[in-house]
Amino acid sequence: MLFLVAFFAAFVSMASAQLQLNSGESFSYSFSNLPKTGSVPVFGSNPGGTMQVTVNNGSFQSGDQLKLEMFESVFTDPAICSAIMNSAPPYTTSCTSDFAWQDQQGAIRLTMLSGSAIIDSITVKAIVSGPSLSSYDVYSVTFTPVPEPSVLSLGACGIGMLVLGRSLHRRITTSS
Repeated sequence: MLFLVAFFAAFVSMASAQLQLNSGESFSYSFSNLPKTGSVPVFGSNPGGTMQVTVNNGSFQSGDQLKLEMFESVFTDPAICSAIMNSAPPYTTSCTSDFAWQDQQGAIRLTMLSGSAIIDSITVKAIVSGPSLSSYDVYSVTFTPVPEPSVLSLGACGIGMLVLGRSLHRRITTSS
């Protein structure tokens, strides 16, 4: 029974965790089909790609440095935009590149150069020429990145499922 409580606690901690980057760690995200979210007028807007990152206001300290990189398609390509967040407030920073991601696919990478930070949200947006001559189509997604589960958490989940399965098997066998 105690093991099932530990299993549940590991599962809950994985489900509600936010991404924390420590010095030297990276988070990568690639996309191939952003959903259409609206349009913007041609006047005052340019086709291009933007990546916006918001960090938790209590996690970014003096001396911390977070590097943002945008790639046209894959991580092995040269970065089309690179920026370093090294002071806060503001707790939101962005990177923009004209005519980027016109095919609504690309990649981003965050690298913690020094210190640590909790990432609250990431927005990836492409402003693309559309059928209208007076507006551009906007394709975007906003998400809260979550850390990949650790080996210990996955192991605990696996063992918990085995114990649960064995317990159910015994109950079924003894009742028949």
